[in-house]
Amino acid sequence: MAVEVPARTQQTWAAGGQIGEPRPVLGLLMIACLFAVAGGYLDAYSYLAHGHVFANAQTGNFVLFAVEASQGHWSQAVRHLPPIVASSLGVAVATWLAVHAERGILRATLFCQAFELAILAALAAVGARLPDASVVPLISFVAALQITSLNKVGAWPFNSAMMTGNLRDATAALVQWSAGRETAANRSKAIALSLICVSFVMGALCGACYTRLNEVHALVPCVVVVAAGFLLTCWERRRAMRASTAASID
Repeated sequence: MAVEVPARTQQTWAAGGQIGEPRPVLGLLMIACLFAVAGGYLDAYSYLAHGHVFANAQTGNFVLFAVEASQGHWSQAVRHLPPIVASSLGVAVATWLAVHAERGILRATLFCQAFELAILAALAAVGARLPDASVVPLISFVAALQITSLNKVGAWPFNSAMMTGNLRDATAALVQWSAGRETAANRSKAIALSLICVSFVMGALCGACYTRLNEVHALVPCVVVVAAGFLLTCWERRRAMRASTAASID
């Protein structure tokens, strides 16, 4: 699911065309980069402040569970299970919203972003007083909402919380661009996905530094970033609706 816009608008954006205003894909890229910053920040925060458990990268939790279990450290192993369950629940909720959300300005992506913002704001206020077993699954839940509801920039799939796929696709597009295949499309794809990777790293760096500096209020900058992404998504959605209306009149 991408930022949900009318079908005609999505087709034009995917083709790199224009409806109403120039280069709307740039707006989606800005949103993707903001949420990649949030994704990196959340993983660094949860790992450093809440028991060295990953909130976003469930592959890491599967591996750590298996490693601890293989050594018979079951009390340590089970710590990695709640984030996995919470992440699955987040995917289920985001998918359910995508299926059932009514058409209009507030559709599934905006519902998920608003839900994420509300949970992170609550954690920023009281998370320091909650046990790790409560905080990490909540972060896993909102991260799953984020990556399920916002996973495309135009025609390009991406992940705002895990970078393996983004790095793979950016590298492949770079090689194809250098080989002269679909040069414009592959150049744009390589640049966009590379920017998302850099944004994630910057978010993780800021999250690690600020968590060490001020663990009690460490989530506040992340809330600000998510709020900015939510507002920009609202703006892009409104612009897409205006452009679609103008196109239908023409």
